[in-house]
Amino acid sequence: MESKWIVAKFGGSSVRDAVAMLRCSQIIENNPLIKIVVISATQNTTNQLEFVAKAAEKKDQETLDNVTSEIINKHVAIAKELFTSPQVMLELEEICGELKALGKIIFDDGKYSAKTMDELYSLGERMSSLLVSDLLRLRIPKKKIILLDAKKIIKTNSDYGKAEPQINLIAEHLAFEFKNSSVEETLFVTQGFIGSDLMGNTTTLGREGSDYSAALLGEAIDAQLVQIWTDVPGVASSDPRIVKDAKFIKNLSYDEATALATLGAKVLFPTTLLPTKRKNIPVFVGSSLNPHATGTLVTREQDAGFSLKGVSQMTTSEGSTLISFVGTHLDQKEGLPTLLQSDLGKESFEFFDLTSVSVSFKATHVDEKNEALKHAHSVLVKYFLT
Repeated sequence: MESKWIVAKFGGSSVRDAVAMLRCSQIIENNPLIKIVVISATQNTTNQLEFVAKAAEKKDQETLDNVTSEIINKHVAIAKELFTSPQVMLELEEICGELKALGKIIFDDGKYSAKTMDELYSLGERMSSLLVSDLLRLRIPKKKIILLDAKKIIKTNSDYGKAEPQINLIAEHLAFEFKNSSVEETLFVTQGFIGSDLMGNTTTLGREGSDYSAALLGEAIDAQLVQIWTDVPGVASSDPRIVKDAKFIKNLSYDEATALATLGAKVLFPTTLLPTKRKNIPVFVGSSLNPHATGTLVTREQDAGFSLKGVSQMTTSEGSTLISFVGTHLDQKEGLPTLLQSDLGKESFEFFDLTSVSVSFKATHVDEKNEALKHAHSVLVKYFLT
């Protein structure tokens, strides 16, 4: 049965520093229906944790010490700026101690496993969620803020680095947490991206998997909505960092959004929409920098006829650039690949694949990086976007 609650996920750019965390807090304060808050690691922390592992493996003590200090100093500085409580400062210090200890273990062994890497990765989300939960206690004193350990809820197999969630167990564990608290007065904060296997070992859902965590939790409570808060106001017709005249798309179907994510768009994680599609839960993608902007709503509703909405790029396993147009009923539009190819330039783009939601071309003769995407988007705007 559908609940009235909302799951809200805040990405790394949305919790990058104290100011950004305060913006997230305001979004949560302004919507009493937000029941579960999913927090990513602060921006670039996951990359830094990889540097820790690589420096330790190479026995590069200087780099190991420098990067470890950068991670610790960044989070301690945020904590001080947010007037974090003494108790939480102690908990943060404990996690920082775990970071140093894991670095030393890898250094001494001269190698690290996928299992060790998942343990290391988890520290980023644990630090950021700890700080956000304490900030919310300060900002929303009327509510009971519970910091949920995602490892107790997101149960997975033991495929370290890209673990498979156990859907029924996730629902059971979350139902137990809800039953043991007065849900109306409680706000749950947890970590994205991480979980644990049946032996209790830390696992991760794959890079950028915090969206997936939010969708899995939304599915478990039959949420009325899953919100994905990032630094852009929705899903765009192309990568707005590359294509300056990219337009933000107001509505997408699950299949269109999944196709965009799978074929290279960066706003959503490819598997995010599987749990929400199973339960028909809408997904809203919006900007924590500008929460009142329209954003993109992803639902099962699909355009009745042909439409083209976006274009993305990705690098194939052979190293070539694949340009994909995404929309609805593309296989019903007579001669669409030929039409697009003639507009793109037959010498530079070779037809690759056609499905109901995508038509793809290999860019063959493109001099400048991203030039193919810019050119493809100009074709999209000229003929198909109003």
